[in-house]
Parts: sequence; structure tokens; C-alpha cells
Amino acid sequence: MTNNRGYVSLLLLFLWSGLLQAASVSFAPVVRNFSVSDYHARIQNWAVAQDADGVMYIGNSKGMLEYDGNTWTLHELPTKEIVRSIYVADDGKIYVGSYEEFGYFERTFPEGLTYHSLKSELGEFKFHNDEIWSILPVGNKIIFQSFCSFFFYDGNRVWGEYRGELPLNLFQVHDTLYTWLIDKGLFIYSNGLLKPLFSNQDIKSPVVGGLPYREGVLFFTVNAGVFYYHDEKLEPWQTACDADLRRYSINRVSMSQDSCYIVGTLSNGLYAINKSGGLQWKLNTDGGLLNNTVLGICCDSSNNVWAALDNGIAYVQNTLPISYYTPPYDKIGMVYDVLVHKDAMYIASNQGLYYWKDGKISLVPGLEEQAWFVDEYNGQVLCGHNKGTFLISQGKARLLSSATGALCMREITLNGHPYLLQGSYSPLCLFKQDHNGRWVFSHIVKGFSHMASNIETDHRGNIWVEHMRKGLFRLRISPDLKELQEVRPYMKLGNVEDAHFTLFKVNGRVVFSNGEAFYTYEDVNDSIVPYDSMNEQLAELKDIQSVKHGSGNDYWFLNDRMAYLVECEMNQFHIRYRIPYALFEDQLLEERATISYDASQETAYLCLNNAVARIISKELPTHTPVPPQAVLSILRMEAKDEESGEERLLAVGADNRIDGHLNTWTFTLRYPAYNNYAYKVRYRLQGFSEQWTEAGRQLSQSYARLPYGDYTFQAEVYDENGTLASVECPFVLLPPWYLSGWAIAGYILLGIALLFCLQYTFYWAMKRKKDHAMEHQRILHQAELEKHEKKIVELEKERLETDLRTKSKELAGMVMTNIVHQEFLNQLKEEIQKQRLAPQFTRKSLDKLLSLVNNNIVSDEENWQVFQANFDRIHENFFRNLKQQYPSLTSGDLRVCALLRLNLPTKEIAKLLNLSIRGVDAARYRLRKKFNLTPEDSLTAFMISFK
Repeated sequence: MTNNRGYVSLLLLFLWSGLLQAASVSFAPVVRNFSVSDYHARIQNWAVAQDADGVMYIGNSKGMLEYDGNTWTLHELPTKEIVRSIYVADDGKIYVGSYEEFGYFERTFPEGLTYHSLKSELGEFKFHNDEIWSILPVGNKIIFQSFCSFFFYDGNRVWGEYRGELPLNLFQVHDTLYTWLIDKGLFIYSNGLLKPLFSNQDIKSPVVGGLPYREGVLFFTVNAGVFYYHDEKLEPWQTACDADLRRYSINRVSMSQDSCYIVGTLSNGLYAINKSGGLQWKLNTDGGLLNNTVLGICCDSSNNVWAALDNGIAYVQNTLPISYYTPPYDKIGMVYDVLVHKDAMYIASNQGLYYWKDGKISLVPGLEEQAWFVDEYNGQVLCGHNKGTFLISQGKARLLSSATGALCMREITLNGHPYLLQGSYSPLCLFKQDHNGRWVFSHIVKGFSHMASNIETDHRGNIWVEHMRKGLFRLRISPDLKELQEVRPYMKLGNVEDAHFTLFKVNGRVVFSNGEAFYTYEDVNDSIVPYDSMNEQLAELKDIQSVKHGSGNDYWFLNDRMAYLVECEMNQFHIRYRIPYALFEDQLLEERATISYDASQETAYLCLNNAVARIISKELPTHTPVPPQAVLSILRMEAKDEESGEERLLAVGADNRIDGHLNTWTFTLRYPAYNNYAYKVRYRLQGFSEQWTEAGRQLSQSYARLPYGDYTFQAEVYDENGTLASVECPFVLLPPWYLSGWAIAGYILLGIALLFCLQYTFYWAMKRKKDHAMEHQRILHQAELEKHEKKIVELEKERLETDLRTKSKELAGMVMTNIVHQEFLNQLKEEIQKQRLAPQFTRKSLDKLLSLVNNNIVSDEENWQVFQANFDRIHENFFRNLKQQYPSLTSGDLRVCALLRLNLPTKEIAKLLNLSIRGVDAARYRLRKKFNLTPEDSLTAFMISFK
């Protein structure tokens, strides 16, 4: 895989070289600069190295910088001196060299990178202002080189070797160590001995480094160029940039994975040279570097180049099929269009139309203001400008139309002839070809006066116009081409109204976007309808700002974040490649994102701010490539007690069983990916939730107040290609002491004992309860029997009393009847006596009748005595009690009281007592006085309730 990637990269570099020569424009790889404001140390940087996890280490004038793609960390030496050299060993130790100081950093827990000095182990060795400039592994030893000495470390002991010959450097090619001795030449170092190879007369400039080439070695000198050494012969190795290398002084060299030689100079930045000596690219301050003095170089595991500069750090993205061009001196402004024509390049920007040829760039005279587009039509270059439309030739402009603000132009066929239809600030302009085939202005098409920023046509002959600010228009032109027959505005698409809509054409079909969805024109219904297949397959592209046709079925879609190369075939859409604008840092696009396409070279040009990016479209893969695998690792784990504030750092990979009160966890991750701008991170804590949490590009995650239990923290880095890297870490939050295993065992034993006690207690309780229940049942049974017997007695007594009361009532009734009868007989007697005195009746017969009546009359006193006795029996000694409490009562009073107790009305009482009603009232009055009743008291109620 590595070889294939290297081959592809080499192929791309050769292709770039060919394109560069065709266009004569110095396109360079995309570079990302880091300044002091990024890494917060000192300006100068001296060396660069990378570890197995992809983390970068830079030697800085203040110490060693560590960078993982997200965070910069400074590690100072105890001496606070400059770190001149760095080497990362296979065991992870990071060796550094400084002024009279050398040693290594080693990652420990919980301190992180900890420095171990080796100087103190030298014993009596005397230093001679030794500054460590090179660190090399040789066999089982590490060699530290200064201008005076070599120092050795074998993992157990350290020793020094003073060299009076003044070695300028120490480098290794294959298995051979080389060093340049000042004022002497190039030597081979072996087993402590220096063997001369070439004198300073053979090579007249110091050799700063060597790299493998074929069966030999390339030696790079400061100012004498490059030499090829093989078969004990030395010969110059010609390159396309020999003059520059001699002039600008080579300082550092390195070799990329695709066998490209990276040369760092002291005064003109970086050069990339292929194995044929051709210049792949060069990069200096004109092309984006912060500084031209290269003090250190490292080609990383992704085949990108890191440069330690005299001012800052540069990251050169060597593997991207993208390069860019920035004018070395002039600021060309916001670029709107690019055209490569023959051996020149035209750049339309908001500052005018620029003409680039033979390494020189200049404004086309007269076109210093806003230039909107530049394109080639039938071999002729036309430019749309604020001042009108111009024909461009050899860097000179000729006015074709003075219609101001020429925003766009589209080649169309009308009446079987080719025309150019131009949109501007106001009118539509038509251009035609003269008899020599040259484009000339024809006339203004009447009937339209809007800002037309884009024009497309459909198969029905409709002309579609995109307004610069809001809405769309559908136009129909008259047969004589003089005016518009129909102008139909569309100010609403879907739910969006009075907004800017994007117009483009895919495979002959007119398509629109309102920023939320895609739409297309349906000629059958003469209406604009949603473009369902595009909406489903290109959901992330709905907010596109422009679309440009590439080659075949390829189209470039642009929004304000990214450029997409999309393969469009019928109703099938597939995103082949994504280019995030974050690549270009300060050259970010404005809202008018545009791209130009050179069909002859199959190359796209992305318009940037003060720059142009070149994309070799035909060499792009069929999908966005998976970036080289960076390692996702957990850098830091921290557990905290929110209540007490106690914190604890945890060792990654250890058996983490933590007290349950430390239940707030924070995980900090490291993912050293330097050229993947599209990756995202997600997290999951198994045991807490099975759902992934999306976190964007955030490389830290916290979980607060977790309950005790077993957990597994998981993190994944992914992009549109799938999962790129993952990591997981199990840990256990222990329960509190009262829920520990021993405590639970104790609880179980105690529970068993309690259960036994409860069972024993329950047995005796149930026995006592059973005995008590039986006794209670016996008592209840006995009581029930007694109750039944008593009830029988009471019922019998009650029956007897009822019978007695009934008979008494009957007797009282009979007495009362007898009293009434007696009264009747008395009245009869009186009547008979009256009649006896009358003359018509014989005295004898009436005496006999009267005698009979007298014999049947019972005296009132006898009747009353019988009534009184029965009444007392029925009403519980009523008369006796009444007489005892009120001895002043007469027999007549007692009779009235008895009749009142029976609740008889006054009229009945009067009849029974042979009294008048007034007599009864008088009797009632006497009784009230004797009973001391108030006027409000009822005499009848008193008598009824009396006992």
C-alpha cells in the first residue's frame, strides 16, 4: 500500500511539473503555517521529528514543542536552553540535544513527558562549548554529535569522545556514517576512526547531508550543488534548480516516501526535486512560507513535509492533488475567474484582470477595476468587466460592448446560429460572429433590466436567468432576436421566497437550489418541481452557491465550506471528492464561491482570496481517499469527586477500579491527523448508555455523577468513508464500603441469622397466637352461649311485658269504655227520671226500668281505681312517682295528668272527665303552676317524658 501511494504521489508530481511548464505558473503545495501565537514559545525552530503515534516534536529555542494536531505543549530543559536536535527512538524515548546538555524525554505516569539528563553520567569529561547538532542511532547505541565531540549512550552507560578535527555534522546513508570536518573534507566514521573520502578540494563547499540514489549516494553541499557518489567515483548531479541551490545555500535535506528529495535552504525556502533532477515544486515566502530560512526538515508518515523555520513552523501537504499560486508581490484581491490560455494565465478579480506570463504578473491596461469573468469562446478570450465587455489578446484589451457590469456570458444557438448572450447590471446583450469568425457586439435585447449573474438554456429553448440578489426568470426571445416575448419571474421556490436562488445545468437538465432543496423544470406541466433523486443523494449539498461542469459526467459543486466533485449520470449522483476550504486558511472564499475548469488539461482552478488553487481533476480518485491512519489514543483520564473536589489522574491501560465517590470522569484524547479536515468524533459509555454521542471535532468528553458499576469508554473518529480509528477503555466504579463484597457477605450472614431468629420468634408467636386464639374462641363460644341464654330470657321477659302491656292497654280501654258506658247510663237514668214525672208513663214501669239501670251503673270511683291500677302498671308507677314528687296533686289532677300522658286532646279530656273545655283549661293551668313550668314549656310533653 505504501509503495502504491508513493507511486501515485510521484505520478502526480510529474503531472504537476508538466502542467506547470504548460501554464508557466509557479503552483506550490498547500502549506499551513504555525507562528508564535499558535505554539507560544520562541520564534526560532531547529529540528523536527515524529513518533510512532504520529505526534510531532519540534526543537525550539525555548525547549521541545509537542504537537498532536490539536494541542501544542512546551517541554523545557532544566537548563532552559535551545533544543537543537531531536531523534525519536523505536522504544518511544525522545532524545534531544542542546548546549552542553543532552538526554531524553520519556512518558511516565502521571507526570507525562519527563526529562532524563545523560550529561551527569559522563563523569570527568570536559566540555568544549559542545552544542549537540545531530543525533543518530547506530547499532545498539545513540550518538550525539557536536562540533568538537561525539557522545555515546548504549542504554546503560554514557561516554564521550573528543574530536579535535571539528566535525560539522554527522549523517548516515545505508550503513555508513559520514561527517564533514571543517577545512578538511568529507570523512567516513567507523569504530571510532575517521577515514578521508573527499577533501575540501574535491568538494569545495561543505556537505550538509546525504541521501540514497540508485546504488550510490547524493551529497548535498552548501553552495556547490549536488554530487553523485557511486563505485568510488564522484560526479555532479544536475538539477533543474542548480542555480538556486548554489545561490540560496542548502542547509537541510530529507527524502520523502515517494523518493522525492526535499531541500531546505538558508534564504529561499524549500525545493522538491525528483529522481531525475526535475523541480517538482518550490515554496518560499512568495508561496506562503512565513520565513525562507529552513533549519530543520522532517517527512512524516503521511509523506507530508514539516519544516522548522527561523521564524515559525511550516506543514507542507505534499500528498494532496492540489496546489496553489499566490502572486509574490501584488495582492490580486478576491478571484472570480481563471483562464489558462496557451502559455499565459488570466485572473479576473475584484481589482481587475491580471495577465501572467513568463513569471511576471500584471494588470491588463484599462481593466483595473472589478472583473467578473474571463473565458475563451471560439479561440477568443473575452472578459466581463465593470466597464463593459472586452476582447483580450496578448495582455491587451479592446472594448466590444460598453454595457456596464458584464456579469456572465453563455454561448447559445438562436435560429440555427451561434450567439453569446451576456448578463449585466441591467440589460441583456447579444454578441455574434462577423464574417471572420470574430465576436462582435450585436445589440441589446429589449424587455429585461435585472442583474443577471448566470444564464442557462433548456431543450425547449427557454432562457433561464439567475438574479444576483433574488429570484429567477424564464425568458423567451422573439424570432427577430430584438426583444423578449415572455418574461416570467420565479420569486419563490418551496418555502423560500425573495431570496437568492442558484441556477445550473446537469446533463442537459436545468436545476435550481433555494438553499434547502433542489428543484428542476418540468416542461410537461410547465412548472418547477422538487428534484427528488438529487435531494436524496446529495442532501449535504443543498446550500450550494455555484456548479461548474468538469469533464464527462463530473460536476463541481461549491458551497461556503467545501468544493465537491460529483459524478452525475442520469438520476444517479455520487460525490467523488471533497475539498474543504479550511485547507487554505487565510485565503478562504467569500459567499461568491466559484471554480473554473480547463478542459484541455482536465484541471480545475478554485478561486480564492489573493490566490488560485489548482486541482488535477483527472487524477482525483473515484472517492475521497481515506487519510493515512492516525492513532486515536487516550492522552489523559481524570476522575473527580464533585462534592469534595478530590481529583485523581488515572493510568491509561491499567486495571482501573476506582472508589465510587470519584464518579465524574473526563477523557482527553489524541488524534494526530494533520491533513484530514473532515473527520468527526463520537463517544459512547457502555454500561451507562448504548447511544453514541456526536461531538464534532472535540477530543474530550466528560461524564458526571456516574453510578457505581462496570463501564467501557469508547471513542471513534470517522468521516464519510467510515470509521478511521477507535479506542476503548474499561473501568470499574466500586460501590461504597457498605455495598462492598465483604459487606454484602456480612449482610447475607446477618440476614440468615435474623431470618432464623425471626422464624423462631414467628414459631412461638404463632403458637402463642394459636393458643390465644383457641382460648379466645372458647371464651367467645361461652359468651355466645350466655348471650343466647340471656337473649332468650330477655325475649321471654320482653314477651311477657308485651303481653302485660297489651292486656293492661286492653283493660284500660275496657275501663275507659265502662266509664263512657257509665256516663251514658247516668244520662239515661236522668232522662228516665224526667220522663217518669210526665203523665203519659206509669210510674211503676219507669221505676222498674230505672232499677235495672242502677243495677248496671258502676260508680266513677271504682272505674278510676281500676284505670289507675292498670295505668301505673303500664306506665311504670306513673301515679306513684307523680304523687311522690308533687304531693299537692289531687285525684282530679292525677286524672288530667294521666289523660295528658296519653296525649289526648282537650275536647276528649273534657268528655271523659265530664268537664267543660274551660274546666279542662283551668285544670291545665293549675297543673302548670304546680309543676313550675314556664310559658314556653309544653305540659303535654312534660307529662309524656315524666318518669
